Amino acid sequence: MTTVTVRLDEKTRKELEQVAEEMGESISEVVRKAIHLAWFTTMQERMRKESAEIASDPAEREEAERIREWARYLAS
Repeated sequence: MTTVTVRLDEKTRKELEQVAEEMGESISEVVRKAIHLAWFTTMQERMRKESAEIASDPAEREEAERIREWARYLAS
């Protein structure tokens, strides 16, 4: 496991300790969960941007429609 050292200002340290206490978790576990949440949020934003790009591309919309038609055919 990797060790990370972080300098926290007083406000952030107090918030971290409060969150750990509220969650009944160690500081390390709270930091791990915060990193996972940041990663997940970043991936969601990436997917939103990519989806918007695909949705605005006429060729992509046309391909999606062909796939839907094929799926309807298979389901019938």
